[in-house]
Amino acid sequence: MLARQQAYEDRIFKEVEQSKQFATRGCVFAKSCNLPDGVINHDNPAGFVPVEKLADYGLWAVLGTGAAITAEGAPLKWAASSATGNILAQRLGGSLALALTGSAVTAGAATGTVALLMPNTLSPDSAFYKNEQYALLEKGRTRVRVNVKTLPDGSVSAYGFYTGGKKDWEFVTVIKAKQEGEKFVADLGNGIGLIWTPAADPDDAPKIPALEGAPPLPTIWVYPPTEQADKILVNPEHPPEYQDAIVWFPADAGLEPIYIVLNARYEPGGVTGVGEDVAGIWLAGANAGLGAPIPTRIADALRGREFKNFNQFRTAFWTAVRNDPALFSQFNEDAQDRLISGNAPAVREKEAVGNRGTFEIHHVERIADGGAVYDVDNLRVNTPKNHINQHRTK
Repeated sequence: MLARQQAYEDRIFKEVEQSKQFATRGCVFAKSCNLPDGVINHDNPAGFVPVEKLADYGLWAVLGTGAAITAEGAPLKWAASSATGNILAQRLGGSLALALTGSAVTAGAATGTVALLMPNTLSPDSAFYKNEQYALLEKGRTRVRVNVKTLPDGSVSAYGFYTGGKKDWEFVTVIKAKQEGEKFVADLGNGIGLIWTPAADPDDAPKIPALEGAPPLPTIWVYPPTEQADKILVNPEHPPEYQDAIVWFPADAGLEPIYIVLNARYEPGGVTGVGEDVAGIWLAGANAGLGAPIPTRIADALRGREFKNFNQFRTAFWTAVRNDPALFSQFNEDAQDRLISGNAPAVREKEAVGNRGTFEIHHVERIADGGAVYDVDNLRVNTPKNHINQHRTK
């Protein structure tokens, strides 16, 4: 009887231990080096998660263009990193730049700031994804996500969040960098691509130029997702709202996958144009042709207003739709909730493309071709699928 009881207890104990192991192990892009090999989660019985340095998760760097991003590309320059510029250059084995892509959905001349993270190769971990696995992934798990932005005074704000225990935080989009001649290009979304140009001699990678006027950046910390962290950071932005991704390169390219998060700042401007009179369901035509025009009433509500950037305009645009009873009534409850928050409504699943699942504002004449940024007569509302198709035909 005692032997049977002991066997039962041993089995239960083994199942519990296996459950714990399953909860703390798995494949990731990056994890804290303070955890044992193969373990990806902080598993304190009291739920305590320490504040750690981003350097505990790998080599990080903050880079910026300083100048406007163009279709040809604006070089990314060094602002700060956890290692010397020479070590960073050797790890990259080439130069990085940001460029406008043919599927641009942003507008205005933009400067870009990025933070990148490369896992620690000096002490590789069995939990890290193998390079060949990235080709099979649409989204990959990471135990840290980073927010970076350039503030109005020119300083840079950067911090990370530990993603353990937050299912909607831990997975980010995985993007393949496609070879275009001697360069590799990854579409980061919103019309901006990351360009990596390999050095002719990988052992003699070019130095990364310094970003002029970049103020000193203190240590980047990784915070647990707690109320206390929110108080320390003061109204922080949380995942999954970041424009971040894991970018991977073909096996023979010579660069391992990197995590990158982008913050773009756009030129200010004032709204012009008169819009068009619309009848029936306004966005019924967003999935074909040029898309749905901007209604006259929305143009009237926005005309003459000044915006610091196009993201600010986009929020005001959807808020104006929210404030128009006739248009607002055309949306279902979920879409209305998004409009109340100043966000674009979601499209039907068949009109979504990847992680682009909401209505988008399209510039009929591209900004890169001289199209007006804030002229409502140069704007149409598109589904992501139609938006991409239009740029393919240009």
